[in-house]
Amino acid sequence: MNIVLTGLAVIGGFMALTIALAVVIGMLQPSRRIHRNRTVIFAALRQAQPGARLIAMDALWRSTALFTLIGDDDSYWTDYLILSPGAVDVAELKAQPGVSDLFVAEVALTPVPAIALGVLRLRHLLGLTRRPAAPLPSALDHIEGRRDVLPTIDAIAKAQALPQDLPLAMMNFLEYPAIAKGDAADGRAAYLRYGRQAMRAVHGVGGQFLFAGQIRAVLAAPKSPDWQTPWDDVAAMIYPDPTAIFAMEQFPFYRRALGDRDEGLKRTRVIATRAY
Repeated sequence: MNIVLTGLAVIGGFMALTIALAVVIGMLQPSRRIHRNRTVIFAALRQAQPGARLIAMDALWRSTALFTLIGDDDSYWTDYLILSPGAVDVAELKAQPGVSDLFVAEVALTPVPAIALGVLRLRHLLGLTRRPAAPLPSALDHIEGRRDVLPTIDAIAKAQALPQDLPLAMMNFLEYPAIAKGDAADGRAAYLRYGRQAMRAVHGVGGQFLFAGQIRAVLAAPKSPDWQTPWDDVAAMIYPDPTAIFAMEQFPFYRRALGDRDEGLKRTRVIATRAY
């Protein structure tokens, strides 16, 4: 009996230590600085000098566009920022030197528990989830589903041409269709089912969740006609290198979720960015 009790105590202590470690790792994730807020200000800027610092603007996160992964080849926006609510004046943003166009929106963040992110990250760090060793595809013909929400061969080539130790953040713009009840919420629900498996796959290849949220109000509409059609959500994930995103396709659980992605999206654009 004493041996059994000792064994249970050891197992319980190990589980408690694992949970505590997962919480600590989750709190150290890059998303935590953003997710201290329930809402944030998202800004997409077109600057004459990409990556130029804004005057008197302290961003929670910022990145510079590199190339379009999914969607129209012209990424248009050069820079993306997440700012604290109340810490940005739209007129001040418009007046920044070199800014020729901008899209600014209030975003209600989708809550993701720190412990969930910690567990996913810990599993990867312990080697319990490993990046598939399959070679980078030269084509995506083996993947069933909509071609308009897949990377192009040109995007794959651009990813291969980047330094392979360069971490990237993939900036996602999402619009959902009215699937069943005539409400875009139906599309969002389908995409969220896909999103849970996508987050698992992202961490499986060594990446990390950054943010996701619903656009609640547009504070500054863009001049560009191509970007005036409203988006429903924005989201971003961090990848450890430019080709990690293609390795996700090798996970069977991710492949099974692609139907929800295809059903849940009306359109999307995904921009590969250099995060700061």
